[in-house]
Amino acid sequence: MSTCATAACPTLDATERTVRVLRWTFRREEEAVVCELGLNGDDSAYELRVTPEWNPTGVTRELFDDAMSAIARHAAIERTLVDDGWMLEAFESERIPRPA
Repeated sequence: MSTCATAACPTLDATERTVRVLRWTFRREEEAVVCELGLNGDDSAYELRVTPEWNPTGVTRELFDDAMSAIARHAAIERTLVDDGWMLEAFESERIPRPA
């Protein structure tokens, strides 16, 4: 094992210290549901999180081996929400810091 203590050591650039998260916010009257899709903590799977605003401890998490499966699952959730009277209020794509 080697230790590097010089400026010549490779460091993570800003994009490697962050992860891209896609976020959809659905609203029905005064209620909101947030769906987030991004890589899990160790980059081994895509994680889809669904958080009802009125119950932040009621987060549903699903893991997927590939992006297409995760997007297909999100689309199914979106169809169900829209069929139940929810509307897409916002979509965001952002880089967030990785947990230390």
